[in-house]
Amino acid sequence: MASTSNPFAHWTRRARWISRWARWRDAALRPVRPSRIDPQRSGPPNLVLVGVDTLRADHLGLGGHNAPTSPHLDRLAARGTIFSDVTSMAPWTLPSFASALTGVTPGLHGARLGGAVRNMATQPPQRLAEDLPTLATRLRDEGYRTAAFYSNQFFAFGLAESFEHHSYLNLPAAELVRRAQEWMRRHADRPFFCFILMNDPHEPTTPDGADLEPFLPRAAALGAETSADSLARYVRWGEDGGLPLGNPPHDDAAAEGLQAHRQAMALKRSIYDASIHSVDRAIGELQAQLEAWQLAERTVVSVFSDHGEEFGDHAAFARAWDHDPRGLFGIGHGHTHFQELLHVPWVAWGPGVPSGVRRREPVSLADLAPTVLEWLGFAPPELPAGDAVQQARYGRSVAQNRGSAVDTERLLLSEEIAYGPDLVALRRGPWKFIAHREGQSLALFRLSGDPGEEHNLLAAQAEVAADFQALLARWRELENAEYSEENGASNSGTPSNWNDLDDTVRQRLKDLGYSE
Repeated sequence: MASTSNPFAHWTRRARWISRWARWRDAALRPVRPSRIDPQRSGPPNLVLVGVDTLRADHLGLGGHNAPTSPHLDRLAARGTIFSDVTSMAPWTLPSFASALTGVTPGLHGARLGGAVRNMATQPPQRLAEDLPTLATRLRDEGYRTAAFYSNQFFAFGLAESFEHHSYLNLPAAELVRRAQEWMRRHADRPFFCFILMNDPHEPTTPDGADLEPFLPRAAALGAETSADSLARYVRWGEDGGLPLGNPPHDDAAAEGLQAHRQAMALKRSIYDASIHSVDRAIGELQAQLEAWQLAERTVVSVFSDHGEEFGDHAAFARAWDHDPRGLFGIGHGHTHFQELLHVPWVAWGPGVPSGVRRREPVSLADLAPTVLEWLGFAPPELPAGDAVQQARYGRSVAQNRGSAVDTERLLLSEEIAYGPDLVALRRGPWKFIAHREGQSLALFRLSGDPGEEHNLLAAQAEVAADFQALLARWRELENAEYSEENGASNSGTPSNWNDLDDTVRQRLKDLGYSE
């Protein structure tokens, strides 16, 4: 598909101009910005951390996907360590990335929404608690240069500010990598930590035509229209009256409506997979440049996601619970704690990372920061003393496979719904429990035999549900005991509505569909 027939060309016109201008500027400044690449320097390894917004684990080849979305990442991950069962602490961007980079739950780091019922379309979130250590501040203390290049403005709600240099760039993955490489080129004479947040799978989803073309035949086989005009309607959920707003016909007699909905979802998935392929190419180019600079042997690279995306996977549950204030059922993210949103990828390779390893035990995304510290040769924070619930609020290092010492009954916590009541999820062993934080049970699944969470065993497994209720009560007890006006003081300036935010910040978030 030629660039002139790219169905998303009008969406990406500004980004293309910004990219051309940035390339011209960099070329003009290169004589006064010399390279400082020293592959022979002493000291700890570099760290390149790649966060991919809205990336489902099961849409990667290494996660079992049967479409060619991630050949580069699959190959690179095989060199290092793949974590197969990673649970995010939240189903949307800000609290999830904050947990990954601080190693604590949203309830402890504060970058979250509040209230009994949330609606991020009208309610801005709080910022990261002031003075809370992040991976960036820890590595700065160890002598690292630090920089973040991010394409989601929520990263600047306290996380970006913990880096010495940070830059918001609403650009596709390849251009974001190029900007990060330019910074690395000028700072590689000392250990560096470069964070790159790619937003391509997040709406508005606008992959290049060349990336899109291989993923369209499946949708076409269902009878979906794949012309440029048709595809342009699927940039957002429901954009321009295109894709029905995630609310499929639920009358089995409405065969025509159901078929149209299946075709629409197939197109949306094709566009989503194509955006992952764009990210994958950028990751391949990033690694190739590290190798060309002879930095690959001295650089830990780790790739992860904050949350996934739903394509109607649990629309029936959503319709039954009917708790989304937007009136939507089973699309996007931020609205539930099902696996399509909480099961995220995390892989790493480089010095200190075990090679050719696939870890299958359940881990938390909050384990990322302490684990990376150990890979780099630094001591991770110690787990606090206390019971299983207290410890579940903190990430732990899982840098090494400790064999029989693996805690197969480890408790994993998830929270922070962005649309709807204050729901939480708890995992332990084969079980997963979803409930209102204040106690009302919603669902119980045995993931070992039901990975798609189709069979709610709440009534059939009353004893298991009661055990989870006791754990949830303990979680509430800990949070209630720790809450005070002092604990919330760092977020006391949070605006009460989107109109109180800076116009530039609000527009950037509106472009991503976060606010009205």
